[in-house]
Amino acid sequence: MSDTELLHKSKPEPVHRLEVFTRTGRPRVWTAEQKAQIVAESYADGETVTAVARRHGLTPQQLFGWRRQAHRQALRQAETCGPAFAPVTRTRALRARY
Repeated sequence: MSDTELLHKSKPEPVHRLEVFTRTGRPRVWTAEQKAQIVAESYADGETVTAVARRHGLTPQQLFGWRRQAHRQALRQAETCGPAFAPVTRTRALRARY
């Protein structure tokens, strides 16, 4: 049977793209460190989520979910820490002005 015979009759054009899934379908288990590294890689300059996801055998949706999860976790940690302040020091130049 040819590729064109597998298509619906209203679409007579041949198949131009064929995806072959080589994995068993069992989900891979990622450690928190691996997820964090992949998420950080997806924020690097010049990188796209799709390219990073493909490089690691993920779907872009999965990587976007990890990014969303990391963002929420960072917000929760920021809320529990409270406001952060940096110490203020005066330099000679400032002392001379004031």
